[in-house]
Amino acid sequence: MSLARVFQRRLTIARVYGIPVRIDYRWFAVVALSIWLIASNLQSHVIQLGNVRLPPLTPATAWILGLITTAGLFLSVFGHELSHALMARAEEIEIEEIVLHPFGGLARLRTEPQNPRAELRIAFAGPAASFLFALLALGGAKIAALGNYEATVVVFFLIGSGNLLLALFNLFPGYPLDGGRVLRAILWRRSGNIQEATRMAGICGILIAGTLILFGIYILIAPNWRPSRPYLMGGWSILVGLFLLDTATKVVKGAQGARLVTVGEAMSPPIAIAPELTVSRFIDDILPLHRQVSFPVAVKGQLHGILALEDLKVLPRERWANTLVQTVMRPVGPSFFVEPSATLDSARQLMKENGIGSLGVNTTHGQLVGFLQGGKIRRREKTEPHSR
Repeated sequence: MSLARVFQRRLTIARVYGIPVRIDYRWFAVVALSIWLIASNLQSHVIQLGNVRLPPLTPATAWILGLITTAGLFLSVFGHELSHALMARAEEIEIEEIVLHPFGGLARLRTEPQNPRAELRIAFAGPAASFLFALLALGGAKIAALGNYEATVVVFFLIGSGNLLLALFNLFPGYPLDGGRVLRAILWRRSGNIQEATRMAGICGILIAGTLILFGIYILIAPNWRPSRPYLMGGWSILVGLFLLDTATKVVKGAQGARLVTVGEAMSPPIAIAPELTVSRFIDDILPLHRQVSFPVAVKGQLHGILALEDLKVLPRERWANTLVQTVMRPVGPSFFVEPSATLDSARQLMKENGIGSLGVNTTHGQLVGFLQGGKIRRREKTEPHSR
């Protein structure tokens, strides 16, 4: 096996709330670099944080503190991604895995969020967790300072400031950063066009990546301002910028080359039936006119459930006249409806999982405006060429 393929492999280290947690092999190099940087600074420099002064430490102590600090930082990155994953699960989205890689982490969702509101909540969850971790760590540093535990103050301060930087950096409005997903959610909500929203967020990501690359080059060549480790800091900025550039470019190309159809473009008008209708009247009067395998059940435009023909097979014919639709329908639940702005791909995944193969389409106010059935999805493709 080639060395490149080894580094592309991932090691599964745990399952948290049923979610596989995997580590990119290249992650270990970043961990080693972080431990070395922290330990070397603790050995060679006096650390002054307000009234707290930590003199240079012995090598053994410095390396131990470097290991503890690095562990705290990367546990915080995991907590950031776990927050994304748990919020996505609250939005009824299945989580495929959490991956820790050299440039941070990734919570991989099995499907895209169904609407801008879900996208916004999932995107904000990570930075919110990082801000909370920063507050707790900096509070711990303050408490440790009261007891004159200088080394503990430094560890907590580094973890707190690292989380603060992680939260602020992730809020930059460019895809694939969390701020870019927030931007996409806002644009998606305003325009109703997830394709264009994704493209614009990706372009902003490209601009941010370019800025990071130029900043890294400036650090390497600037004659008047140079940090203590210019090649390391500048090189890291360039690497992060290249990583973001590659991802954002793929997002833009994907949005331009693929037609991201929304549910509103693919839904059919709802043929709704009343819950108090008898099964016999449904079979005699409605089914012959509308050859569907399922029907939405609604009252005054509000979805109450879905009636599936397969559920009628177990009902004896002699009971049709006295059985109401509401007694055999499947009551409405989160997996039985989507909003018009949801992507068609996410709706298809939901139809596979809900066991009925169809979905009601509701507005944000709960009004039934459409119906989706697997195998009977109509797509209204735009014929005009892309203008940009």
